Amino acid sequence: MPVSQTDILVGKSYRTTANEVREVSALDKDEVVYRSVFVTGRAGMTVRTPDKRLALARFAAEAQDEVARR
Repeated sequence: MPVSQTDILVGKSYRTTANEVREVSALDKDEVVYRSVFVTGRAGMTVRTPDKRLALARFAAEAQDEVARR
């Protein structure tokens, strides 16, 4: 079930249907600035991609749930 646009918040992470984890770094008008986050098998190393932008409506439609921080 997609996440509501009003539930997309800076500092939170969301998982997509493709199992991608997206970490929100900013909301800029009707766009979300985010990074994809991957945990590698090597000693639990976390890799973040460069910033990407996506329309808020599309980001929310692709997000299926919020990911809890560890």
